[in-house]
Amino acid sequence: MALAGAAESGLRDEREVIAPYVEVALSLRARARADKDFATSDAVRDALAAAGIEVRDTPTGQEWDPVDG
Repeated sequence: MALAGAAESGLRDEREVIAPYVEVALSLRARARADKDFATSDAVRDALAAAGIEVRDTPTGQEWDPVDG
């Protein structure tokens, strides 16, 4: 039945589904970086990487994308 429902309504974008969770983790990471708590910042980045999320630090802030597994 799930497949039939997906066929009727379409599949949701993976990024849309996980974005709220990733954004919370990135907020924690940004706070840790601001506090110069680089161990926590690295731990959050590593946890996201283990979950298949690539995090990039850019001049305009953090960016992320799901990594194709």
